[in-house]
Amino acid sequence: MVKIRLMGAFAHLAKARELEIKLESPKTVDEILRELIPRYDEFHDKIIFINGKPAKGDAVVEEGDEIKVMPVLSGG
Repeated sequence: MVKIRLMGAFAHLAKARELEIKLESPKTVDEILRELIPRYDEFHDKIIFINGKPAKGDAVVEEGDEIKVMPVLSGG
């Protein structure tokens, strides 16, 4: 199982703060999140961690990994 923790707008859009999915084969973070979060690609800036380490959307995820993702907000 892969544990996914969603923050901010991602949690709102996916209607969940935490999800667990089973991977049949390795996938990238972006592939997984596109399936789970409506409008995921509209967020150009995001912070992604895999197993507590910074990652990019093209990082490959395998069974047992934990993903944490949050949108980057700007303003002032």
